[in-house]
This record gives sequence, structure tokens and C-alpha cells, in this order.
Amino acid sequence: MKKEIIFEKLKLLLKNAYVPYSKFPVSCIVFLKDGTEVRGVNVENAAFPSGICAERVALPQVFAMGYNKNDIESLAIMTSSKGFGSPCGMCRQFMSELFDKNVDIEMFNIDKYLGKFTIDDFLPYQFSSKELK
Repeated sequence: MKKEIIFEKLKLLLKNAYVPYSKFPVSCIVFLKDGTEVRGVNVENAAFPSGICAERVALPQVFAMGYNKNDIESLAIMTSSKGFGSPCGMCRQFMSELFDKNVDIEMFNIDKYLGKFTIDDFLPYQFSSKELK
């Protein structure tokens, strides 16, 4: 899918974020190999640790819909920032377990496409189940 189309979809999705405290909406679309798009936005709560990021809204839905990590083709994330707003540490760790390392993560800010990355770019030293053995 063209970057311009993804950009517009993410920008429209930002409006669905519930961000009364930070005023910092984030949107995420998980693109599955069969063409399905799974969407997420960040949702805040007055008890701040109770909020949830857009990536952690979208990715669990993939599994709830009966798909698995092998069905994920790519992710696209947009922040309302004019800079480079990247996934938080918790989301990086979360993503590192829920899709393959070769999955593209397309990053956008409110103005433009920022580039294509992988989870290794964002989290080169992931904690994994190997550490638990």
C-alpha cells in the first residue's frame, strides 16, 4: 500500500484516540498478509498507569481475531508529534514477542513519513523467553 494512503488512514485514526490528559494521540495499524487491517489508538485514564498505547491496543486484537504472529505483514504508527515519536519501551518489548523480527515498522509523524524500521532497530537487546530458562 502506498505511503500516502497509509498516512491518511493513520491521520484519520488519530481522531479516535482518547487523550484528555496528554493531548498526544497515537495511531497504529497492523497490516495482515490476507489484507486485513487491525487498528489501535492510545487510550488514557486518570489513573495514569491504566492507560494503553496504540500498539498495545492493535496487536492483541490480531490474536483475538484468530490470527498469529506469522500473519503479520507490517505495522504503521503515527504520532501527533512533529519530531520522531517512536514506540515507548513497553511497546517495544511487547512488539518484540508478538511478531517476527523481519516485520516492517513504518513510522510517521503528523507531517510526514519518517522511515521503515524493524524491532531490532528499536530494541536491539530484547528480553525473551530464552532468559527465563
